[in-house]
Amino acid sequence: MSDSTRGAAREEIDLEEYKALLANGTISADDRRRRPLWFDGRFLDAAALNSEQNYILGRQADIARVAGVGVVRGLSVDNLGQRARSVRISAGHGITPAGEMVMIGEDITVDLADLSEVRKLDASFGIAELPKQTAINRSGLYILALRPVEYTGHPVASYPTSINGSRSVEDGDIIEATAITLIPYPDQTARVELDQRRKSVAREIFIDGSNKGRPTGVLPLAMIALNLGVIQWLDMYMVRREVGALDHDVFGLGLAPRALREAYLRQYFEQLSEITAGGATGAGRMTASDHFAALPAAGPMPAASIDGEDFTQSFFPTEMDVDLSIIADDELPALIEDSYSLPAIDLTLESDQFESTSILVVIPVSRARLRQLSISLRSLQRPLFAAAPGLVAKRKPITALRTLDLRRLTATTSSVDPDATSWRQELTNVETLWYIRRRNLSYREQVVALPVQLGREEAAIESAVTDRFKEAGVTSVVGNIKRRGTTAAESEIVSLFSSPVMLEGSSVAVKAAVNEINNLETVDRKSVAAISERYAGSGFGEGMNRLETANPDFTSSKKKQDLLAASGKLPELDRLAKTLSPQELDKFSSELADATSGSAASSEKVAALIDDRIATLDPAATTVASRSLLDSQSRVTGINKIV
Repeated sequence: MSDSTRGAAREEIDLEEYKALLANGTISADDRRRRPLWFDGRFLDAAALNSEQNYILGRQADIARVAGVGVVRGLSVDNLGQRARSVRISAGHGITPAGEMVMIGEDITVDLADLSEVRKLDASFGIAELPKQTAINRSGLYILALRPVEYTGHPVASYPTSINGSRSVEDGDIIEATAITLIPYPDQTARVELDQRRKSVAREIFIDGSNKGRPTGVLPLAMIALNLGVIQWLDMYMVRREVGALDHDVFGLGLAPRALREAYLRQYFEQLSEITAGGATGAGRMTASDHFAALPAAGPMPAASIDGEDFTQSFFPTEMDVDLSIIADDELPALIEDSYSLPAIDLTLESDQFESTSILVVIPVSRARLRQLSISLRSLQRPLFAAAPGLVAKRKPITALRTLDLRRLTATTSSVDPDATSWRQELTNVETLWYIRRRNLSYREQVVALPVQLGREEAAIESAVTDRFKEAGVTSVVGNIKRRGTTAAESEIVSLFSSPVMLEGSSVAVKAAVNEINNLETVDRKSVAAISERYAGSGFGEGMNRLETANPDFTSSKKKQDLLAASGKLPELDRLAKTLSPQELDKFSSELADATSGSAASSEKVAALIDDRIATLDPAATTVASRSLLDSQSRVTGINKIV
């Protein structure tokens, strides 16, 4: 094992051996890694010390490139809306392709119309021999980049180096700095509108792998489109890369580097958000090819691109095979991670080349909602048809035959798809869907494994549920429910009340869930599963714990617990108490305590108070359907953070 205190563990050869190896062409010398050899009696001069510094800087740059090239932390670029000629760069640091460190110590606002500084930087860094246009008239695409520079300062006295020499003053320090500059991006669509140039440049960078316009000595942060010096759009992830592995895929089969694929997903996500938020033409039921020349293998898409009436989609080309499916939201990150090993979707191909591309559009829902839908729907996947009424000539033969068949069925029967309403409701509950490119693999449907029944302590679980019913005082009500319900419903009830939230949480939740089940007209598995979804949300019970901590009367008073349970609003109350600030919670708990006290207290009064408080926070959440919509949107918003 090498000793770290002895320095570099390299084999030392003499000059004669080096010359022999050099003559044979079996040795390679790196002149960048030349360093002074110190010994007693050697004269210490400036050239030797500078050589020592250059050696350290070169080694440091080599080691920095091992960690990766790109942004290490911060350095995000924001467009200042009120000043269309300025951008703000946040503090952070990164590594250039040459291994140089660039750093900005604090947030800085850059005025792109600062003519003197921009012109000086262009000329001094060799970006252009002469500035061709002033900053106020700049038009086209530019890369905002950081460039490592250094300058000398802090003059000190220099002693003479000869007997007749005189003293002088020289700069005593070399100060490293980071300069911000604009680099023109040369693209082939200079005569096209800037929005369309963004579309073509994205394909050029992420599909063709172009690196033009990016010198190795700079760290690109964002691409900016200027029109007479005014920012038209700013795209960070077009050229920004995070520090990570720059190698190709593990097997070297030609896929783009992972850093590039991750940047493509983020760039697409940001551009799609700008299109939908800005209300661009066709941003509702949009067609991808109108705004993009290519798409990453997975990403979000507007839910409005799917028509819930006839289940047609307009986002992807008509020749693609597109299906709609419902998945658990915690599986979406794994699907996106898997998509990094798939090629991007090139929308500039010929029509017949799209037929080999298969897309799966997914609706992410909670686990509880997925379980309910798996009970009520015949299948969690259905095909989507292309919305192309005018492209009859390009319609597939199977689509034409299916249309004829549907006409015959419509004329002879009045059958209605029983699942269509549920699918439409799920599409209404979300604003953003996710698409995943599917693999083209040849497979056969066959049994590849045998199911294994996992053992559970069923007797102990049922005993714990029964004890919980006794503790909450609802044993007789549960017995009445079991007599009215089906066997499958009874199994669903045991599954609901055996969850940790029901067994270990507040007894009010047990009473409330039992009351809702008891109020059902038909106690079957589907109806009980719908109630289970209300009490199985992420973090359910946290709000009631906060409420009971703020006012212990809700724990000790049976009357208050019964009124809260009978209101039918306990899940809404739990979410409300979880989101209120401590001051708001204290005030609301006092109002709720007053509503559950006295002879005039009633469950209707409690329900009205909860609804009023929810309406105060968000008027759109006054109905159960609206609240369900908000919950679904919040789940999608949380999922979007993964990119």
